[in-house]
Amino acid sequence: MNMISRFFNQQQKLFSYHHQGDAQACYQMLDQMEKEFPLMHDKLAIWRASMLLSEGKKQEAIRTMEQAFEKGIYLDPMIFQLDEEFKALEHIDSYERLLEQINESLSRERNSSKPLLIEKGNPAADTGIYGLHMRFSNAEVFSEAFLTPETIDRFAFGFLQSSQMMGSHAFVWDDDTQAMADIETTLHAFKRKHSFEHLLVTGGSQGGRLAIETALRYPNVKGFIAVIPYIQDSSAIEQLAKEYSHHTKGVIIAGESEASYEKTLRLIEIFKENNITHRFLSIKGMGHTLPEDFIRYFTDAVDYILE
Repeated sequence: MNMISRFFNQQQKLFSYHHQGDAQACYQMLDQMEKEFPLMHDKLAIWRASMLLSEGKKQEAIRTMEQAFEKGIYLDPMIFQLDEEFKALEHIDSYERLLEQINESLSRERNSSKPLLIEKGNPAADTGIYGLHMRFSNAEVFSEAFLTPETIDRFAFGFLQSSQMMGSHAFVWDDDTQAMADIETTLHAFKRKHSFEHLLVTGGSQGGRLAIETALRYPNVKGFIAVIPYIQDSSAIEQLAKEYSHHTKGVIIAGESEASYEKTLRLIEIFKENNITHRFLSIKGMGHTLPEDFIRYFTDAVDYILE
């Protein structure tokens, strides 16, 4: 099972223990997850602090966040302050100082943040896979789901990390103009660097939407694989679908238990209305995460696009 699916499954268990009021099980789960998912420590530190706050342990919660920050691990306070538990820390001097330090660090990093393309796999491969990570994630975490001995040998991968920073390990694609600028610069550089016969774009969640838009914009992209694409507004894709004049093929992988599933169905209608060749894979019982056997879905999707 890929790391994203494992993390999602354990996250669901953690939330279930919390709902049941089983604090001991929650802390044991957090301990286990911190060992298993070092690239997720930003979220885990906030969840641990929230657990402590639910027990009235304010100073321990603050110290948990301070220790994470001392290791360079943090999230934009705007994110975790949506949790009602953190209101208990308002006007506590040590907490206010910590928020100030986080905001200062985040401001410095944002000022110098640039898109980062992480390349993996076989640079001499005939097929290039250009990947766009999920919201509040990063290129390294997203890449892990794609890499097996078979895929590393078969494909040249380029995973783009957004320049829009929301924490030490968290990046988003919220500004569409900046997102497309990041993509245009790195996609063309990736293509020029390698002599691909085929170039495909893939993405998850917010990155899934951008994968579709990228394939419709650029004729040199042979196809797209959109995994649980998160689409708040389909008007941009609809306009691109009406305007596009090159041939592209796509695969959409979605979970029927996703909150945005109805919007995914509307996306499929747009493809049908505009004669965009596609395959829709709807997975019963799956929420907003990757399929546990994602590699099979991914390689089947590539074969479909290349056939």
